Amino acid sequence: MKNIFYTLIVFVLLMTGCSSKKYFEPNDTDSFTQNRIELNSPIIALNSNGATLENHNFIASKGIIENTQKNLKFLNLIEDTVLSADDNATIYLETTQSKTQFHFEKNIVSASKSKNLIAFGAIDNSITLYNTDTKEILFKEYLKASAINNVKIANPIFLNTVVLYPTLDGKIVIVDLTKKSIVKTINIDPKSDVNNIIFLKEVNNTLIAATSKKLFTFINGKVNLKDIDVQSVIVNKNNVYVATLDGQISKYDFSLQQLASQKFKFAKINALAFGTYLYALESQEFLIRISEDFKDVKIFNFSFDEEEKVIGIDDKIYFEDEYIILK
Repeated sequence: MKNIFYTLIVFVLLMTGCSSKKYFEPNDTDSFTQNRIELNSPIIALNSNGATLENHNFIASKGIIENTQKNLKFLNLIEDTVLSADDNATIYLETTQSKTQFHFEKNIVSASKSKNLIAFGAIDNSITLYNTDTKEILFKEYLKASAINNVKIANPIFLNTVVLYPTLDGKIVIVDLTKKSIVKTINIDPKSDVNNIIFLKEVNNTLIAATSKKLFTFINGKVNLKDIDVQSVIVNKNNVYVATLDGQISKYDFSLQQLASQKFKFAKINALAFGTYLYALESQEFLIRISEDFKDVKIFNFSFDEEEKVIGIDDKIYFEDEYIILK
């Protein structure tokens, strides 16, 4: 009898917990009439720059990139070079004319390229600069190991005479390409459990970065930092748009002054993308459209499986085995 009593209590508690969960429920919605385009394969892996499909193809800023080799994951696209990696610590560089590969000690989770140089980060949170012509490691540094990471791992950026490495422990490490040494380390998020850099971009001499808990910009020699629960980030023109865990979508200038904001109660934003409007894909099968001044908001019914991986890149949102190009 006692076991039955305890079982009943657990059941009631579970049911109470489930019934108290809140969902985004807009009052007015419209039908979304834009065409969905077939991918013919679902997304199986993603990072901050793109994704990998089950049929081995990649998704990047230029759209779908055909790939036939199995067990590769997309890392980055630099001009006409596709960077990918396998689970055997090998990085692949492919253009329409050639394909090369380089083997290292640990699996590679982020990478970028400039001429004959590859900058990459590994799963053990080491960062490396490698010369593809001489096959020589020019620089390597081991940082604090990170056991748990957000899948949207950001890639390094080459800027003039330096390379910026986003790390798995919440830092941006700046390495001088001439001296092959660290000239500065920016510690963005030292305290969070999951604090890898999930967004890194340079726009008009402004550096923009984010972790799951911090938003950061560096402009005119000044660091700007905000403590927010980041779900998704996108940059358009000279503004940063951020969706947070509590269903708020905000517009900031590069100094992180908030210019506009809209709160969507209980909304969970899976991805942001920018056409003529800002679009936000919401987990309960809604697509939110917001004008640049945040004065015009429209919500569309938009069916998709929230359990599937999704990613927004520029004016496109990829979901399940389809994508849309936003107006």
